[in-house]
Amino acid sequence: MTLPALFAWIFLGLPAMVLVTFVAGRMLGAKRGWVALTVSGVIGWTAGVLLAGELTSWRWDSMDMVLAALAIGPLLTMGCAIGLDFLSPVGSLASGEEAGLITVGNPLRSLQVQRARIARYREVVALARHNGIVGRRVDATVLPDGVRRTLEQAGGIFVKLGQVASTRNDVLPQAWCDELAKLRSGAEPAPEAAIRPVIEEELQGLVEVLYQGFDWNPLASASIAQVYSATLRDGTPVVVKAQRPGLERRMEVDRGAILQIAGLIERHTPLGLSVKPTDLATEFLDNVAEELDFMIEANNARELAEGLADIDGLRIPATYPELSTSRVLTEERVSGTSIGDVEALRAAGLDPAETADRLITAFLTQMFDVGVFHADPHPGNILVEADGTIVLIDLGAVGRLGPGQRSATLELLVAASLGDAASLRVALTEIVDIDENADLRSLERALERMLARHMHAGGGISAAAFQDLSMVIAQFGLRFPDWLATIIRTMVTLEGTLKGIDPNFSLVEAARTHAGDFTGAKLGITGLKATIEHEAMRQMPRLRRLPERIDSILGQAADGRLSVRLSFFGDPRNEQVLSKLVDRMVLAIIAAALGVGSVLLIDVQVGPELGGHTILNEVLGYVGLAASTILALRVIAGVIRDGSV
Repeated sequence: MTLPALFAWIFLGLPAMVLVTFVAGRMLGAKRGWVALTVSGVIGWTAGVLLAGELTSWRWDSMDMVLAALAIGPLLTMGCAIGLDFLSPVGSLASGEEAGLITVGNPLRSLQVQRARIARYREVVALARHNGIVGRRVDATVLPDGVRRTLEQAGGIFVKLGQVASTRNDVLPQAWCDELAKLRSGAEPAPEAAIRPVIEEELQGLVEVLYQGFDWNPLASASIAQVYSATLRDGTPVVVKAQRPGLERRMEVDRGAILQIAGLIERHTPLGLSVKPTDLATEFLDNVAEELDFMIEANNARELAEGLADIDGLRIPATYPELSTSRVLTEERVSGTSIGDVEALRAAGLDPAETADRLITAFLTQMFDVGVFHADPHPGNILVEADGTIVLIDLGAVGRLGPGQRSATLELLVAASLGDAASLRVALTEIVDIDENADLRSLERALERMLARHMHAGGGISAAAFQDLSMVIAQFGLRFPDWLATIIRTMVTLEGTLKGIDPNFSLVEAARTHAGDFTGAKLGITGLKATIEHEAMRQMPRLRRLPERIDSILGQAADGRLSVRLSFFGDPRNEQVLSKLVDRMVLAIIAAALGVGSVLLIDVQVGPELGGHTILNEVLGYVGLAASTILALRVIAGVIRDGSV
């Protein structure tokens, strides 16, 4: 081997290997991680070069060896990639739509963001390693504390992630929720020099001109925003909520890092397999994106104020659109006592029980009449003014319910409060997609045990039972939809707030017995009559055609012409399975036929010559053999990724 040939193979081998890896990945037609692609590329290219050398008598400086290596390399790389798929755990590979062809974005446009994401990802992983939650030897008993410290040190959106996760005891163990709840304490406030430019840029003016007075000592400081006390030019006291600077840019960077970390947890930890962190992370990021737009909060406030206008003694603070944008919110300043401070309420001459009664009515109205409700009713967000008026503040987190969701939630509440496991199972079928092969009897028995644990001696059930309910149905592979999880979190928080007034309070029981306008009206005689009338009107067109159709069926039966047709393709899943099976069978048959035909062509020693001793039949045979190999490997790769082997 000559020195120039050696240098050529060394310096040109790397780009050739990258090209071979890319081509092999494209021909297999499935997404793979860069680690797997690199390993298969190195092994496949190396093996291809060695085999090409053997076939060409190790003539390193000949074009024949180069062409042979380029032809053989992709095939061996594909084989190596499939071999790695065989070694991967079942279910860990992308399949279906997720296993589409690799796509490459515009590198010039996304390079800066990608570099920032990688740097942020490395920073968070370094913190995780320092806190003992990443590595070969991880103590499961210190994981909650380590995760909490990692999120706290990472700051920004990661703190908010921990705060939200602390409320998800429907999917996380209680020990994790208790530890992550420590993140709810206020964040370190940003200085005036950082917040002032945000306000002045958003409102297009100097703070001193926009407001008569502005106190730069924040009333509250959180990971997303800070709240200040101010006075309008007309003397009206207000509060100003300003977003922390650079938050949108950090959100864009942190989003990719959070999804990457969630994916790692999901693939490599037992908790990840059951909790599905990527789903939780996506839901969280979508919610945070809404919270970053303060105009959504202002619209929520106006919508709730209109829906609760008929309830005496309850109001929502007014907002000032002319001094509000997506990053700055100006709203009425409210002075009052937290509803959780029972002694202060009594000292002010207010009746805590009557106040709690109005609060229950307000939230039942929000959930089951307006369809928009305050989703974070902790004592700090519910104030009572000197005249007893209840004021709901901080409407950044709200839930929304459609008519069907409201009805389904009522059925669930009533079934649980009555301790009726059968009705509870039926109510669940209206909310959760239950597989037709699920063991409904076992599910009903599990619901009976859950209700027995939470039913009070004198009747009734606590809202906390629904957190246990989510764990029970999770054992059957089911999960509450996001909107119901929001309702449950809201009910648990509200019940905790009201238990500060009455330790024996049960929100579910109150919803069933106290709120006649919501549950009783729907389940009583009046509500039943209205429901029947509504359903009768909705079914009237079908009822008109029913006699004619019955007569047609009876006529066909009398004449011996009645038949029943069952369609295998009635279920789209059957159609997809059959379509995939036929596709693979066709590809496999074509691959086999092409392979056999190619071998026969190679074996034919007569035919037109292309030059020297090269026969056209041989060239066509080897090309066909390569194509048949690619088709066969593609079929095998698809079968492996569907978990069939």
